[in-house]
Amino acid sequence: MSSSQSFRDAMSLYPTGVTVVTAYHDGKAYGITANSFASVSLEPPLVLWSVSRAAGRADIFRNAMSFAICFLSKDQADIAQHCAENDGLPAGQWSENRYGFPVIDGACVVLDCRQHAIHPGGDHDIIVGEVVGITVNDGAGALTFHRRDYGRLD
Repeated sequence: MSSSQSFRDAMSLYPTGVTVVTAYHDGKAYGITANSFASVSLEPPLVLWSVSRAAGRADIFRNAMSFAICFLSKDQADIAQHCAENDGLPAGQWSENRYGFPVIDGACVVLDCRQHAIHPGGDHDIIVGEVVGITVNDGAGALTFHRRDYGRLD
C-alpha cells in the first residue's frame, strides 16, 4: 500500500487544467482552486470536482445550491494561488455574470452550475454540478498544473 505522500507525488505528474470554483455564501463571494475536475455526462451536461473535507471552505461549497467553475487562462496563476490560500475572491479580478454567479474575469471558460449531487470520496466530497450556462473566451490560452507548478497552453 502506498503512502498518501507517494500517491500525492505520483498525481503531481498528471498534468491538469486549473479551475477556481466560485459561489456566494451570506452575500460574500468565495472561491477555491480545484484541479480535480472532470466532465461526467453530455445529457444532461454534468461535471464534477472534489473538495477536501478538511478545507476551511468545504461547508460553503457543499451547501451551495449553485456555483461557477472557471477554467483559468494562462496568465492567471496569481488568482489560482490566491484562491488556494484565501477564502474570498481577489479584489478587482471577478464580477457577477448575467446569471448572477461570481466569476473570474478573463477566465477561458465559465460553467454555471446547479448542484446535482454530492458523494463521499475518501477524505474528499465529490460535488456534481449540472451545467446551466456556458461562457467561452476563445482568445485565452489555458493555465495548467504539473509537478506542483503552473504552466501555460496557448
